[in-house]
Amino acid sequence: MKATKLLIDAEQGFAGTSPSSAMSVVPSPVAPHNHNPSMGQRFAVGPLDDVTKAEIDKLARRGVSAEVLATQFGRSKSSVARVITEMRAQRLLGAKLEAMYHPSFDDPKATPEIVAPMPQLADGKSARKVKAPEGLPPYLADLYDASLLTREQEAHLFRKMNYLKSQAIKLRDRIDPAKARTSDLDKLERLMDEALAVKNQIIKANLRLVVSIAKKHVGASNDFFELISDGNMALIRAVEKFDYSRGNKFSTYASWAIMNRFARAIPEENHRRDRFVTGHEAMFESAADTRSDEHEIEFSVRRVRETVNGMLDKLDARERRVLESRYGLGGANEQTLEQLGRELGITKERVRQIESRAQEKLRKIAGEKAMDLAI
Repeated sequence: MKATKLLIDAEQGFAGTSPSSAMSVVPSPVAPHNHNPSMGQRFAVGPLDDVTKAEIDKLARRGVSAEVLATQFGRSKSSVARVITEMRAQRLLGAKLEAMYHPSFDDPKATPEIVAPMPQLADGKSARKVKAPEGLPPYLADLYDASLLTREQEAHLFRKMNYLKSQAIKLRDRIDPAKARTSDLDKLERLMDEALAVKNQIIKANLRLVVSIAKKHVGASNDFFELISDGNMALIRAVEKFDYSRGNKFSTYASWAIMNRFARAIPEENHRRDRFVTGHEAMFESAADTRSDEHEIEFSVRRVRETVNGMLDKLDARERRVLESRYGLGGANEQTLEQLGRELGITKERVRQIESRAQEKLRKIAGEKAMDLAI
């Protein structure tokens, strides 16, 4: 199991352009329409209200055909198709989308180089990987499987991501939701999806940075899960705000953003931020404001925490107790195998076995849900 997707998806709840609800919707009953087989189907006339349009859109996104919807709502197939297109346009046009502009985006000759695959190492060597620290749980150690990016690769990915987003913004500005063409919406969604894929690639390569900094800040007064969640959100926001054209290294910028986030979340840690010297403080302050979208951040953090707690609920009481005590989860104090063994009346080897079994269960749960655990 790769320990990245939960974070990326949880924190980018943000990111999918065509989400589907997990709740089933029972369609509102439609007033009966007179129908005479010999005369053909009669359809309702007049505009649909927003509630009905939203309901048609929900059902269509769950796979209900236009023909079935037309019968159910007493409308023609073409009318239903127009509603589906209009609602899709509103959804795509309402998605948050911002890009760091660069003059090369306006040069058609530069496009092939910008959208090309990420450059590989010139000497043919494999990308460098960092060994996971000892004692790190497997679902966090998996983060270290992602290869480190070279400065050239990093710049390429940031340039490509922002180019794709800038093209999406240009196209979106030309689309009228009431007159949107399916071909334009398909192209817009493709650009947004491609930009998201590149963004996720950058995030995945830097997730270990969050773990590294969180480990230095975790203590009795704060929760490791909360620190990881906060750090993840700061990392994602940093990816969106980083200006690659300045030539600075992203890890330095992201470290500042993560520590700045921790400093606000942990009052007693404020003095540590002052001791973190980046050499580019003024540039960071002008290029990013991690305080923005505070409601979005808090919602995402809460959602991640709820997801993790839900997964821990799948464990039996002793398995959960062992994990929480071993890694300081949920406010519990970290304990050694020997300490836990004495409290539970079992050997430390037995504690190790329970811990290993619990971790394997979490990996299996995450795999079944098509998620990767990143906290």
